[in-house]
Amino acid sequence: MILNATQIREGMVLVLEGELYRVTWTMHRTPGKGNAVMQTKLKHILTGKNLEQRFMSAERVEKADLETRTMQYLYPDTDGHMFMDNETFEQYTLTADLIGEETSKYLTEGQGYSVTYYNEAPVGIELPKSMEFKVESAPPEVKRATATNSQRPVTLERGITVNAPGFIKEGDVIPLKLVNIWSVYLVTDASAPTQLQIPGGIVIEVN
Repeated sequence: MILNATQIREGMVLVLEGELYRVTWTMHRTPGKGNAVMQTKLKHILTGKNLEQRFMSAERVEKADLETRTMQYLYPDTDGHMFMDNETFEQYTLTADLIGEETSKYLTEGQGYSVTYYNEAPVGIELPKSMEFKVESAPPEVKRATATNSQRPVTLERGITVNAPGFIKEGDVIPLKLVNIWSVYLVTDASAPTQLQIPGGIVIEVN
């Protein structure tokens, strides 16, 4: 789909020189002299590379026509990870490079995932908005700890490490809400979640 640059909005996926970029920020600027421009910040769908791009207001840009398919994760294989299309029941391998090392930690056999396709090729995967993980190791429990103090690292299954409140102990099952590529939240209260910072961030984006 072809759009005027003034129609670019956050969340759109654009095609630039054959590559897919998600729009993460926009601002329409009208200089005192000269033509108006649309200033944008973009993130490459596959590599995560950030790009700042300025478009003239009259410039034409291509919005990617994406398709989302619900697929069930089956198991890892030598080439990546095997998924099954929930409608056709056909099985497909998504490569390890596409999934990413960090994202693969959040794949659960039998769980459904939204896989994004462009021109019949998979280009991305979205994790569920919340998942549960068992705590495999944690420092001794801190007495009278609250959700906002005594933060210390705990290790979850699959090698995931987060900083959690002192009351979290080994064997607990932690419900995590995936918010963006840099943080998840421990769901203790829907109205006031406790932020758990992940060292290095997780390479996944949930809109």
